[in-house]
Amino acid sequence: MWKIIKWPLIYFIVQFLLIFSLAYYYVSMGNDINNFNSFLNDKTIYLTIILGLIFIPLLFRDYRDFKGKRKKINIVSLIILGIIISLLYNVFAFYLNEYFFKTELYSNQSNLLSTLIATGLIGPVIEELMFRGIIYNELKLKVKPMTAILLTTFFFAIIHLNILQVVYTFAVGFLFIFFYEKYKDIKASIILHMSLNITTTLFLPILVKNILTVNYSIFLISLVSLFILFQYTKVLKP
Repeated sequence: MWKIIKWPLIYFIVQFLLIFSLAYYYVSMGNDINNFNSFLNDKTIYLTIILGLIFIPLLFRDYRDFKGKRKKINIVSLIILGIIISLLYNVFAFYLNEYFFKTELYSNQSNLLSTLIATGLIGPVIEELMFRGIIYNELKLKVKPMTAILLTTFFFAIIHLNILQVVYTFAVGFLFIFFYEKYKDIKASIILHMSLNITTTLFLPILVKNILTVNYSIFLISLVSLFILFQYTKVLKP
């Protein structure tokens, strides 16, 4: 059990300590703690880089125990699939968020470069190594495969606190495991994860500006692209 909860627990503790240290520094400089979130957003890129430098080598070291015979990855198809899923989800979630949930999910206050590096590059590597690479493989040794898939996906989803993100990450969590198993290589789920997150980061400014004609055009293009992808590529075949 320790092997399953070890890395999420250590990651949470280290992240908490880093944020606490930044908060202490911020207050010690005579600043109002109520404005700390804005300060933290500005420092996100540094925080994420530190977490990446600490955890990626350690996670990869543990993941190596589970590496099997790998297959050639269809990188282009994974990128296209990630783009399409992200566009479809964000058009739907944006309007759902506007009229029902009223969260800060689409506030568009984060720095674009910081978000790209944090959630588009470093985040997917850490999350895939941790959840699909280690936790999922550890669970497979202890429970039935489907139970391992459900538990991994559930744990992955609940770390995203916003309700819209929980539903979304629960759904894509199955895709990450599917492609990890298909190619027997964590790079497959990392590529898909990066494609999803980078597309979301770049697409959000368009949604926030509420350019309806652009939104609906991209939505229709996405539907057509999805049909073409499923009809004429082999990416989803087992």
